[in-house]
Amino acid sequence: MIREERSLTACLLTAYSIFFISAQSWAFQTDDLIVAADSPAVSSAEIPLGQDIAEPSLLPEDTEISDSDIYGYQGGYFHPYLNVYGEWSDNLYNTYTDEIDNFLTRVSPGVWFALPRKKIIPITLTPHNTSPGGLQYQLKEPDYTDRYMSYALLGADLKYYSENSDLNDTDWVAEGLFRYNLRGGLSLQIVDRYTIAEDTFGIETLLLPENRARFDSNFFMATADWEMTEKLRFKVDYSNFLLNYDEDLYSYQDRDDNSLDIYGFFIYSEKTSVFLQYRFVDVSYDEATDNDSKQDFYYAGINWDTTEKLSLLFKIGYQDRQFDQDDRENYDGLALDFQTKYRYSEKTEINFSVYRTNEETDSFVASDKTVWGGFLNYNQKFTEKVTGSIDLRYEDADYTQLIEQPRDEQTIYVRPAIQYLFKEWLRGEIAYKYEEVSSELEINEYKTNTFLLGLNLAI
Repeated sequence: MIREERSLTACLLTAYSIFFISAQSWAFQTDDLIVAADSPAVSSAEIPLGQDIAEPSLLPEDTEISDSDIYGYQGGYFHPYLNVYGEWSDNLYNTYTDEIDNFLTRVSPGVWFALPRKKIIPITLTPHNTSPGGLQYQLKEPDYTDRYMSYALLGADLKYYSENSDLNDTDWVAEGLFRYNLRGGLSLQIVDRYTIAEDTFGIETLLLPENRARFDSNFFMATADWEMTEKLRFKVDYSNFLLNYDEDLYSYQDRDDNSLDIYGFFIYSEKTSVFLQYRFVDVSYDEATDNDSKQDFYYAGINWDTTEKLSLLFKIGYQDRQFDQDDRENYDGLALDFQTKYRYSEKTEINFSVYRTNEETDSFVASDKTVWGGFLNYNQKFTEKVTGSIDLRYEDADYTQLIEQPRDEQTIYVRPAIQYLFKEWLRGEIAYKYEEVSSELEINEYKTNTFLLGLNLAI
């Protein structure tokens, strides 16, 4: 009887989705890739691969709470890691009806290399599929004092689903950096990140497992940074972001972004600088060419790191998007990027960020979307072995629809966690994750609860 009811529900959903696939698509995030046994602002077990929304990074930052005094990182050239997680979810396909339980086993091996030797990963880089140019946040300013820095990482995420073994697959990430500091204040840097991953499951995958939003992306950036005097600094970034989906159902998102960023800094003190930034992004779609656009950003901002306890990046400006086709509605409005970190003590740290931008579409019947978002992370070291954290995220996405049906969505994300340090090289974690999406289109709404238990090994 239960099977008959489920079949009937699936048939109704199939008919409903056939109409909506031509009329809209669903807001996606990506599955998570566990990278290293560390505790960044968001646990590495939960940071989305490729579609980060509000988390600072997939890769750990150098903080008092997340470095080797807690998790046992040692300086060296090669750092292998292995993470194993079990995750039970009450809504595998993130649907508003016909929810299905699942137990997911994740095995995530990898290795990273640094020369000169490092105990932490030296870069924070998280591509975001719907952001113009591929990045939602400005990259953290480097503070390398060595003449040069080289780094490379290769990681995999093997996923095994109890509900349907046909869903089993493997995500990959390969990342690298090379920076050279020349005499006279000039620094040259290149970074590259190649990703093979998948957007979070939706109702289309429930109806047909082949409807999986697997993609590969590549983000490349070349930087020239020149400290001309003690007070003046000039920087230029060129970046390219390529995005391609495997299935034709999602190919309208395939695109090639080329970006140019020009910065002028006034160095007020050793820890504080103000800057002006101009950013140009040329967005070119492979198939949905009506969404091709050219975008100009104008920012004024400040980098402030005046004490060991407080640091922040704040920039505010204006974004102007001009579509190549006259049948699209151009956009102009506020652009905002605020990131701050407060270390109350050696045991307590708070990270907070707010952003606003007009992003690329992830819907077949929308030309773009305007996104407001905020993220709060609290880390607390209770004892030498026990650490806790809680992550809170909120996002509002207002779509520019090409049909009469409006679409405005809100996402709420909560993740408390406790980590226990067994050895310098071995950490255990228990966590709970709640995610809720509210939408003007009922088919996009869902609530998902997930419980996680994992082990992180790192050398």
